[in-house]
Amino acid sequence: MTPILLVLVLLAAILLFWAVGAYNRLVRLRSEVGRAFSALDAVLSVQPALIQASLPSVLTPDAVSDGSPTYWSRLGSAGDQYARSLANARAQPLDPEAVSALCAAQRVLDDVWRSAARTADDEDAHDANLPGGMNARFERLADQVAGPREAFDASVKIYNDAVRQFPALLLARVWGFKPAAGMHPPNPG
Repeated sequence: MTPILLVLVLLAAILLFWAVGAYNRLVRLRSEVGRAFSALDAVLSVQPALIQASLPSVLTPDAVSDGSPTYWSRLGSAGDQYARSLANARAQPLDPEAVSALCAAQRVLDDVWRSAARTADDEDAHDANLPGGMNARFERLADQVAGPREAFDASVKIYNDAVRQFPALLLARVWGFKPAAGMHPPNPG
């Protein structure tokens, strides 16, 4: 074997091992994002159950008075939107559009929950009051989301940094690794 051929084989081997290592790192980081979302999902999944528990047993067309939806129908609609967005994000935790839709649904849901406190002086205040400490429970859930959300955002940042880092960036494009989106805290009411 000539020295030039030996150097080329050695360089090819180094390049191959580096590519395999870079690929394995990206796969590991992508898996960590998935695990972080699973932990976040465990907390977020409690909200649809809480919403179902707080809704009156039957929401009829009479739940809408004077052409404007009552608090309960708004809560039911926001809960349905949130549950669909959560299911979509659960299936695709690295899809920026799915995570953005979940964040938007979370903000809508938060606004509807908080509207109960703002409607205390309204004529339908009896409809807006949540039964048996549901509002306090919702606030506790919102506090419990903070830690898993930060962990998810941190894992997304590490993954995105790796996907955008040269020279792994070239291989990430070839293998189809794309940047993800984190969940930023919702705007407070």
